Amino acid sequence: MKIVRTAVAAALFAVTAFANAGVTFDPTTGVGFVGKGDVQLAFGWNNAQLQTNAAGVGFSYQVRQEYVAVCTWTTGEGHNGEKIHNVSHTLKYGASSTVTYDARTRNQITGFNLTGYPTGSGEVSVGTEPLVGGPCPGNEGTDGTWSSVTPVGTGVDGLFVSYGGVEVRLNWPAPVL
Repeated sequence: MKIVRTAVAAALFAVTAFANAGVTFDPTTGVGFVGKGDVQLAFGWNNAQLQTNAAGVGFSYQVRQEYVAVCTWTTGEGHNGEKIHNVSHTLKYGASSTVTYDARTRNQITGFNLTGYPTGSGEVSVGTEPLVGGPCPGNEGTDGTWSSVTPVGTGVDGLFVSYGGVEVRLNWPAPVL
């Protein structure tokens, strides 16, 4: 019976640890905190795996801009062609981080302090932002130019944690219930 109670207590502790994990983040500055439970949940790690892998954990923030853009080109017969495209352009910003520890329990990791966007690192674009007069995919191998570009919305893809080439979206911003 004692073994069963110990197993149940351990399971409740594990669930509580994940439930109490938290993410706070200011996308304007790149400053915030990611609790250890959020990283463990993202990668399916236990405490020992987190302790081993913490130095290789990274964070990034992504936003997406949606456009409706018109591509215009001249056909082989000299006629104008035109096609409307829905274009998505994602911007990805890397956030610096430091590991936080609880010194009272032999340097047990408690989470990661996000310390801002590194100076000079800029952003990484995923997809090409359409610009009026810029190149666009025409028809039948004919290149064209964007003749009209209208932004139709911006979305937050979210805060991501990465390790070993794998990237997982964190539960931030928190879902509205």
